[in-house]
Amino acid sequence: MASSQKEVIRFDDLAPYLLLKNGNYLYKIPFRDGFAVLKVYYGDRSLLEYITKTLGNVMVSKQTSFMPIARWQTEYECLNLWREAGFRVFDTYDNVIVEGCVPRKGWRLFEYVDRPRFVHYFADPKVPFDERLDMWKRFLPVWHHRHRLALERSEPKLIHENGDLKHVMIMDDGQFLFFDFEMCYRSRKKVKDLVAREILAYLKSLGKTVGKAHWDRFMKVTVEEYPDRTLLEYTYTFAFQNPNLLVRTARMLDRKIKPRAAKPFSKYNTAQKLHLLLTS
Repeated sequence: MASSQKEVIRFDDLAPYLLLKNGNYLYKIPFRDGFAVLKVYYGDRSLLEYITKTLGNVMVSKQTSFMPIARWQTEYECLNLWREAGFRVFDTYDNVIVEGCVPRKGWRLFEYVDRPRFVHYFADPKVPFDERLDMWKRFLPVWHHRHRLALERSEPKLIHENGDLKHVMIMDDGQFLFFDFEMCYRSRKKVKDLVAREILAYLKSLGKTVGKAHWDRFMKVTVEEYPDRTLLEYTYTFAFQNPNLLVRTARMLDRKIKPRAAKPFSKYNTAQKLHLLLTS
């Protein structure tokens, strides 16, 4: 019979182990024969900031709550869902207690992975261009498989809410590791829109990373290699022809008013570029 006893570790001062402060606190701590990452969801925001952000998320953006305990739970649910669906995500050490780190539903212990992220790999001029292009080609069917599963299951949790090249790692065994699942969208009726949103988010991140000189080639390869052209085509509908009049009007105003909408790698310019490639 397996023991249910939990492993207990303790740090009197976590400050020397601070890895990143980005609203949360991430600590790279010594663990067993290596390291682990202790993620504390109670960051440096005030209670009012948490409440205000949550209201915007839940009522306007139709996302999950921004409260620490909610992000703690949402990330865990998404990690398990993605892992069960066959995608590589961080392992968690659920049988370990970090003594003195309270509240319990406010932190998690993750495996530490030191592998290159997409954002660094695709920007690295030392990596031959053709190798980077081949890596993107290898990624596209994996990306599409998750989109297809999300649509088949009507599962918004399989969409990467904060999806971009900063949140994918290249593993030694050839897999791609995805991370950052603190929040997700909630609507099972809008999964196709969420897929379109994620496609545009990744592609505009790709453009910023590889630069204008290479973006056209990567976009062309995306059109050629991504297994479902209809999903790529829908990004234009999502950005410019939404059947909901209020959404369509809001996006039209967004394009006219906000300077970021005119940037080369905005979601609108990305959707337009994709549309031209698909229809040419």
